[in-house]
Amino acid sequence: MARAAGEPVCAAPSELTRAGFALPRLARSLAGKEPTTILVLNSSTAKKAPATKSSGSAAAKDAIPRGFPSFIEEILRERYPAGGVVVTTHNQPRATAEAILATLPEALAETKPALMIWQTGTYDAILGADTSSFSDAVMNGIETAHEAGADVIVVSPQYSPRTAFAFDVAPYSSALAWTTRAAGVPFFDRYDVMRFWETEGIFDFDSARPSPSLFEDVHRCIGRLLVGMIVDGVDSRTLGSR
Repeated sequence: MARAAGEPVCAAPSELTRAGFALPRLARSLAGKEPTTILVLNSSTAKKAPATKSSGSAAAKDAIPRGFPSFIEEILRERYPAGGVVVTTHNQPRATAEAILATLPEALAETKPALMIWQTGTYDAILGADTSSFSDAVMNGIETAHEAGADVIVVSPQYSPRTAFAFDVAPYSSALAWTTRAAGVPFFDRYDVMRFWETEGIFDFDSARPSPSLFEDVHRCIGRLLVGMIVDGVDSRTLGSR
């Protein structure tokens, strides 16, 4: 998708955006030109339902800043028009990785996704959860998704210099890197991607008066980079195959 005038350059180091492992379940669904669902798990500290193409009126979408699931759906529908890609979200605010496990089987059974994108670690960091227990819960969640027929991409917490004084998400992001490698699933290191953007001046996350478009601009970039990771995993034939 071409970049419109005024949109930020959604650049990031390739080592942060490569899949590294195959997404065979999603690849089969797309190759079969079947209706394909992607489930996004959201356990942020505040409930914010992202606008998607498949929900709400045009006026409502204009009023609500678009989250990255909306951009993923839009781009993947263009790339894989046959069958249809639908991105749906499961919002469980202020939930640790362990708390998500209690509702995960029901969410998977209801949506039957070919891919689950799991954002996790923020609330664990706020609570100061044990990182070993956190890793175990994430591994259990990945295994649950695989048993339900879904591939998994794990997404680390966001980078925010304005909240770093209150809690440190870096150890949880590092734990996710090791856990996903052991599980053989792609890891989108959103923390390091956003820190790169801050360092390179692509986005200013420390401003007392952020741009009104900051939320949507950041989510547009995250969506595009995640699509790149998804396509990389779908196209992979041998690397990390299961």
